[in-house]
Amino acid sequence: MKTRQLHVRIPEGAYKKLKVKCVSEDTSIQEYLGKLIAQSLGEYPAEEKIVLIVDDEAILRESLGDYLKDTYQVVTARTGEEALELIEKQDFDILVVDVRLPGKTGLQVLREVRESKPYIKSIVITAYPSAESAVEAIKLGAIDYLTKPVAPDNLETLIRETLLKKGKGRH
Repeated sequence: MKTRQLHVRIPEGAYKKLKVKCVSEDTSIQEYLGKLIAQSLGEYPAEEKIVLIVDDEAILRESLGDYLKDTYQVVTARTGEEALELIEKQDFDILVVDVRLPGKTGLQVLREVRESKPYIKSIVITAYPSAESAVEAIKLGAIDYLTKPVAPDNLETLIRETLLKKGKGRH
Protein backbone atom coordinates (compact mmCIF):
# COMPACT_ATOMS: atom_id res chain seq x y z
CA MET A 1 0.00 0.00 0.00
CA LYS A 2 1.38 3.38 -0.98
CA THR A 3 1.32 5.93 1.81
CA ARG A 4 1.48 9.69 1.70
CA GLN A 5 2.45 12.17 4.35
CA LEU A 6 -0.33 14.23 5.92
CA HIS A 7 0.09 17.17 8.27
CA VAL A 8 -2.77 17.86 10.67
CA ARG A 9 -3.17 20.69 13.18
CA ILE A 10 -5.34 19.93 16.18
CA PRO A 11 -5.95 21.87 19.41
CA GLU A 12 -3.57 20.99 22.25
CA GLY A 13 -6.39 19.66 24.47
CA ALA A 14 -7.56 17.28 21.74
CA TYR A 15 -3.95 16.20 21.12
CA LYS A 16 -3.47 15.33 24.80
CA LYS A 17 -6.69 13.24 24.81
CA LEU A 18 -5.63 11.55 21.58
CA LYS A 19 -2.19 10.76 23.01
CA VAL A 20 -3.72 9.19 26.14
CA LYS A 21 -6.10 7.09 23.99
CA CYS A 22 -3.25 5.88 21.78
CA VAL A 23 -1.08 4.97 24.77
CA SER A 24 -3.98 3.02 26.32
CA GLU A 25 -4.55 1.18 23.01
CA ASP A 26 -0.80 0.67 22.47
CA THR A 27 -0.76 2.32 19.05
CA SER A 28 0.85 5.37 17.50
CA ILE A 29 -1.13 8.52 16.80
CA GLN A 30 -0.35 8.10 13.09
CA GLU A 31 -1.69 4.52 13.02
CA TYR A 32 -4.79 5.49 15.00
CA LEU A 33 -5.61 8.45 12.75
CA GLY A 34 -4.88 6.37 9.64
CA LYS A 35 -7.32 3.71 10.82
CA LEU A 36 -10.00 6.33 11.56
CA ILE A 37 -9.58 7.84 8.10
CA ALA A 38 -9.70 4.39 6.44
CA GLN A 39 -12.88 3.55 8.39
CA SER A 40 -14.53 6.82 7.40
CA LEU A 41 -13.80 6.00 3.74
CA GLY A 42 -15.33 2.55 4.14
CA GLU A 43 -12.04 0.70 3.78
CA TYR A 44 -12.31 -1.14 7.09
CA PRO A 45 -15.31 -2.01 9.23
CA ALA A 46 -15.58 0.35 12.21
CA GLU A 47 -16.07 -2.34 14.83
CA GLU A 48 -13.45 -5.04 15.08
CA LYS A 49 -14.67 -8.14 13.29
CA ILE A 50 -13.69 -11.66 14.25
CA VAL A 51 -12.18 -14.07 11.72
CA LEU A 52 -11.77 -17.80 12.39
CA ILE A 53 -9.05 -19.50 10.33
CA VAL A 54 -9.24 -23.30 10.23
CA ASP A 55 -6.32 -25.13 8.64
CA ASP A 56 -4.20 -28.08 9.74
CA GLU A 57 -1.05 -26.49 8.23
CA ALA A 58 0.40 -24.41 11.08
CA ILE A 59 2.49 -22.21 8.80
CA LEU A 60 -0.50 -21.17 6.68
CA ARG A 61 -2.79 -20.75 9.68
CA GLU A 62 -0.28 -18.58 11.52
CA SER A 63 0.88 -16.54 8.51
CA LEU A 64 -2.68 -15.65 7.50
CA GLY A 65 -3.49 -14.88 11.13
CA ASP A 66 -0.46 -12.62 11.48
CA TYR A 67 -1.34 -10.79 8.27
CA LEU A 68 -4.96 -10.18 9.30
CA LYS A 69 -4.47 -9.41 13.00
CA ASP A 70 -3.82 -5.70 12.45
CA THR A 71 -7.30 -5.27 11.00
CA TYR A 72 -9.35 -8.07 12.58
CA GLN A 73 -9.50 -10.12 15.71
CA VAL A 74 -8.17 -13.51 14.56
CA VAL A 75 -8.79 -16.91 16.13
CA THR A 76 -7.30 -20.09 14.69
CA ALA A 77 -8.16 -23.77 14.83
CA ARG A 78 -6.35 -26.88 13.55
CA THR A 79 -9.30 -29.26 13.16
CA GLY A 80 -12.96 -29.14 12.19
CA GLU A 81 -13.98 -30.29 15.65
CA GLU A 82 -11.92 -27.53 17.29
CA ALA A 83 -13.52 -24.97 14.96
CA LEU A 84 -17.04 -26.15 15.78
CA GLU A 85 -16.32 -25.95 19.52
CA LEU A 86 -15.11 -22.36 19.09
CA ILE A 87 -18.15 -21.46 16.96
CA GLU A 88 -20.47 -22.90 19.60
CA LYS A 89 -18.95 -20.64 22.27
CA GLN A 90 -18.35 -17.47 20.26
CA ASP A 91 -19.74 -15.61 17.27
CA PHE A 92 -17.51 -15.07 14.25
CA ASP A 93 -18.03 -12.81 11.26
CA ILE A 94 -15.93 -14.77 8.78
CA LEU A 95 -14.86 -18.41 8.67
CA VAL A 96 -11.85 -19.27 6.50
CA VAL A 97 -11.75 -23.07 6.30
CA ASP A 98 -9.60 -25.62 4.48
CA VAL A 99 -11.42 -28.45 2.69
CA ARG A 100 -9.09 -31.18 3.96
CA LEU A 101 -8.83 -31.31 7.74
CA PRO A 102 -8.16 -34.11 10.19
CA GLY A 103 -11.48 -35.47 11.47
CA LYS A 104 -14.40 -33.44 10.14
CA THR A 105 -13.72 -31.93 6.73
CA GLY A 106 -14.10 -28.27 5.95
CA LEU A 107 -17.30 -29.02 4.04
CA GLN A 108 -18.74 -30.84 7.07
CA VAL A 109 -17.87 -27.79 9.17
CA LEU A 110 -19.66 -25.55 6.64
CA ARG A 111 -22.74 -27.78 6.77
CA GLU A 112 -22.93 -27.61 10.58
CA VAL A 113 -22.24 -23.86 10.69
CA ARG A 114 -24.96 -23.28 8.10
CA GLU A 115 -27.45 -25.04 10.41
CA SER A 116 -26.38 -23.45 13.69
CA LYS A 117 -25.17 -19.96 12.70
CA PRO A 118 -26.08 -19.24 9.07
CA TYR A 119 -25.06 -15.58 9.36
CA ILE A 120 -21.35 -16.52 9.54
CA LYS A 121 -19.84 -15.91 6.10
CA SER A 122 -17.41 -18.58 4.86
CA ILE A 123 -14.43 -18.69 2.53
CA VAL A 124 -13.11 -22.11 1.53
CA ILE A 125 -9.44 -22.69 0.77
CA THR A 126 -7.83 -25.83 -0.61
CA ALA A 127 -4.63 -27.22 -2.05
CA TYR A 128 -6.67 -29.88 -3.88
CA PRO A 129 -9.35 -28.05 -5.87
CA SER A 130 -12.11 -29.96 -7.61
CA ALA A 131 -15.29 -28.91 -9.34
CA GLU A 132 -17.30 -31.15 -6.98
CA SER A 133 -15.98 -29.59 -3.78
CA ALA A 134 -16.26 -26.07 -5.23
CA VAL A 135 -19.92 -26.62 -6.13
CA GLU A 136 -20.67 -28.16 -2.74
CA ALA A 137 -18.92 -25.31 -0.92
CA ILE A 138 -20.95 -22.70 -2.79
CA LYS A 139 -24.17 -24.66 -2.17
CA LEU A 140 -23.29 -24.65 1.53
CA GLY A 141 -23.05 -20.87 1.46
CA ALA A 142 -19.34 -20.21 0.92
CA ILE A 143 -18.78 -16.82 -0.64
CA ASP A 144 -15.63 -17.96 -2.42
CA TYR A 145 -13.43 -20.99 -3.07
CA LEU A 146 -9.71 -20.19 -3.17
CA THR A 147 -6.83 -22.40 -4.24
CA LYS A 148 -3.66 -22.47 -2.13
CA PRO A 149 -1.31 -20.77 -1.92
CA VAL A 150 -3.64 -18.00 -0.81
CA ALA A 151 -2.33 -14.46 -1.23
CA PRO A 152 -2.94 -12.75 2.14
CA ASP A 153 -3.73 -9.37 0.55
CA ASN A 154 -6.33 -10.96 -1.74
CA LEU A 155 -7.90 -12.74 1.24
CA GLU A 156 -8.00 -9.50 3.22
CA THR A 157 -9.69 -7.71 0.31
CA LEU A 158 -12.27 -10.50 0.00
CA ILE A 159 -12.95 -10.40 3.76
CA ARG A 160 -13.29 -6.60 3.77
CA GLU A 161 -15.67 -6.60 0.78
CA THR A 162 -17.74 -9.39 2.34
CA LEU A 163 -18.05 -7.57 5.65
CA LEU A 164 -19.00 -4.31 3.94
CA LYS A 165 -21.78 -6.13 2.04
CA LYS A 166 -22.91 -7.95 5.17
CA GLY A 167 -23.65 -4.75 7.03
CA LYS A 168 -23.27 -3.84 10.66
CA GLY A 169 -22.89 -6.26 13.53
CA ARG A 170 -23.66 -9.88 14.16
CA HIS A 171 -27.21 -11.16 14.22
